[in-house]
Amino acid sequence: MNNLIQTRVTGVKIYRNGAETIRRGQAELKAGVNHLKIAGVTQGMDTGTVRLFFPAGVTMSDIRFLNTLNYNPDEKESDRIRAEIEALKQQIEVKELQIALWKENGSFASRQEQNLQDIESYISKLPERLGAIHQEIAALQTDIARLEKKLNDTVRTESCPVISVEVEAQADGICDFEIRGHEGSAMWQPVYEIHTDAEGPLTMRVRARILQNTGEEWDKVNVSLLTGNPASGGVMPVIRPVYLSIRTSETVTRAKGNMMMGRMAMAAAPMMADEDMAMADTMQMNRLETEEAEVSTEETMTEYILPGTKTIPSDSEGTMADLQQFDLPADYVISAVPKMDVKAWLKATVKTVDLPAMVRGNAAVYLNGIFTGNTLINPDLTRETFDIPLGQEEAVQLRRTEKLKKTSEAMLKNQRTTEYAYELMITNSKAKEITVTVQDRLPVSRDKTIVVEPVKTDKAEQDADNGVLTWKITLAPKETKTLNLAYRVSWPKDKKIQETSGSSNRFCPNCGARVYDLKYCPECGTQVDF
Repeated sequence: MNNLIQTRVTGVKIYRNGAETIRRGQAELKAGVNHLKIAGVTQGMDTGTVRLFFPAGVTMSDIRFLNTLNYNPDEKESDRIRAEIEALKQQIEVKELQIALWKENGSFASRQEQNLQDIESYISKLPERLGAIHQEIAALQTDIARLEKKLNDTVRTESCPVISVEVEAQADGICDFEIRGHEGSAMWQPVYEIHTDAEGPLTMRVRARILQNTGEEWDKVNVSLLTGNPASGGVMPVIRPVYLSIRTSETVTRAKGNMMMGRMAMAAAPMMADEDMAMADTMQMNRLETEEAEVSTEETMTEYILPGTKTIPSDSEGTMADLQQFDLPADYVISAVPKMDVKAWLKATVKTVDLPAMVRGNAAVYLNGIFTGNTLINPDLTRETFDIPLGQEEAVQLRRTEKLKKTSEAMLKNQRTTEYAYELMITNSKAKEITVTVQDRLPVSRDKTIVVEPVKTDKAEQDADNGVLTWKITLAPKETKTLNLAYRVSWPKDKKIQETSGSSNRFCPNCGARVYDLKYCPECGTQVDF
């Protein structure tokens, strides 16, 4: 390449999507005007964000980005490397031919005169000679592998844009310079881990999975991770006024006319001129063993500055880095819902305000160092506490048995009544006393003609909004306790009852984010009423 100045990445600031890369290079300048061609712009880099920095005393002008260079075929670096690789392959062919000849000459059966001393000498030298040739071939193959990697890098560089810049220097000398630009082929993802022994504080670890496919390895670079994106500010929302007026027949007629005009306009849309259409379109897993990262909170996002320098290969499954860890006070509870699951669960309850604001997503759970599963960290900020499941508690056995389901009719009241009765049995198989929170439910009426009447709940706490019943019981070692639940449902006998169950697979009507059983969307804050 004709005087192409090479640069290397020395630092990266990685956003959740994209990165700002910092490249450095050296240029030999003469006093006066110098025309430079600089490599370092990748295919994924936004050339509109590229900035060059030269030291004081050097001024820049006429910066351009060239898609191709005018190479002479015999000066193209990739062609020179290919020729060198081909020469090495030819040497390997010669070496392999030598091996074949030595083996062929080792056959003495076809010779009329055989000298025993010559045969013994040949046999003794053959292993050493063949071994030496094989070593020479291995060395050549190593050189070929190195050159093939260099060839790939060179081909990538030759296909990337080149910066053409005119600089004026006050004196001769070697000049260090820097290139900064936004790289689209990089990102990082938060990875969360929860560690606990079910007795002390709960430890939450925040890690990062870093990925980049720029085509070049980021070798020993300074790395920092930003929790946002460059365009996260976007367009600020503007609240619009809402006007109320009395609806009249004239208003209805006008509205229908507007709807008809709208349909006619949509039908005519395919007939728009090309220039009108154009205007419409424009409107529309390596691991880094590190200490915790240094945290810098900026005005709009948080920056994690990783200690030391890191190497992040391109096109890999990702590179892991440790960022932070938090110790959260937690209460541990064994929770059982026999109606839904015959296994009890161990859960940790933490205060919602104690959870780090940036932690949202799936987390791997480890109990005493053993992986027990994944859970979603997506707390409802309107609730005081947040529950984190830690795994099934196999030492607690559950059974829920239906004892009664009887329907009868009251002729005078014109009603039909169904009576239900259930028995809940909880057994502690542990050798120590435990406390278990048990839950069941009563149906909730949404029609005044449907009456739900509790008959027996064994002093359970009842949530009037959703009918959930909660018992908190203490079990001695090997002890079994029984809870009883009975209720009746009455309704007009000429009607049919329809049961519907609340689903946790819900979505925000405003932004479409999954909200599960939360009252407010965790993404946009919209109140969710279903």
